[in-house]
Amino acid sequence: MRSIPFSEADLEAIAYDRFHHPDPRVQRQMEVLWLKHHGLTHERIALLAGVSRSSVQRCLDRYLAGGLEPLRRCPWTGPVSPLEAQRTSLEEYFRQHPPRSVREAQGVIEQRTGIKRGLTQVRRFLQRLGLRPRKVSAIPVPPKSSLEDHAKEQARFLEQDLEPRLKAARAGRRQVYFVDASHFVFAAFLGWLWCTERWYVRAASGRKRFNVLGALNAVTHELIRVTNHSYINAESVCALLRALVEASTGVPITVVLDNARYQKCAVVQELAAQLGIELLYLPSYSPNLNLIERVWKFVKKECLNTRYHATYESFTTSIDQCLQKLATTHKGAMQTLLTHNFQTFDNVPLLAA
Repeated sequence: MRSIPFSEADLEAIAYDRFHHPDPRVQRQMEVLWLKHHGLTHERIALLAGVSRSSVQRCLDRYLAGGLEPLRRCPWTGPVSPLEAQRTSLEEYFRQHPPRSVREAQGVIEQRTGIKRGLTQVRRFLQRLGLRPRKVSAIPVPPKSSLEDHAKEQARFLEQDLEPRLKAARAGRRQVYFVDASHFVFAAFLGWLWCTERWYVRAASGRKRFNVLGALNAVTHELIRVTNHSYINAESVCALLRALVEASTGVPITVVLDNARYQKCAVVQELAAQLGIELLYLPSYSPNLNLIERVWKFVKKECLNTRYHATYESFTTSIDQCLQKLATTHKGAMQTLLTHNFQTFDNVPLLAA
């Protein structure tokens, strides 16, 4: 199986036509070329592109003989969906008004074009438009602030305050810890399973709560924590600051934390000054800038989601063991998850009210 030299210009055209060419037959041929560029076998290409093995070979032969143009002309005939004639207007509409379901898209298409198609055909048409089911995410924004102003404030904090300290931490000249508390309620944490029918998990009774106040080292991913079964307060934060000093390597310490009252009170600030710890407060409504938030999500997914714990002791033990293994068993996952890349909201699409 010989390799095919693709030019950079051809690769750009192939990548675009895979999704945006008006003829689905051309899209399949571009998919064949794209998969060939990535070194897949012809059998694998035929399976992924939904064509025969001989069609793969014909497509490659035509490309070697005349480049992309013969493939774009697509000499053989076949039925073309009437939806393709409405492709441009429908694509523009759906990008501005994303449908919540395939059934909703089906209704929109029939209303705007008069063309009625089954759910499977509509789903394939949406995929040809480059649309995929994606979970909507929420943006925390202060009540009296616009999204633009909030994004600017976060960008300024990242550039002027956080990034210089992280750079020093990566060079070994400073320790940077991200601090936050998570309150794990002894209850059912539901998740997703691939199964033939819906499964159920027993829900624990009661409202017992396991509180974890953690400090995550931004470089080593070591987690220093204070736990209790009542509530987190200023005394808990002070205990955590003392633990950070005990674990110090002799370089300056910066603690990045949010604006919770028990973390910003005079008692905490006075103790931090005595211990020589710098407190760096995040802009309000900025969980996306706090690295430890990713840890809490990981813990819930790893040891709580779709799992039943018969006792509160088993519940807390599972959380403790997961946190203890962050730098060992889960080291690979943490290196991927805890990169110093932060989500910003300076240019994101927003759903209308």
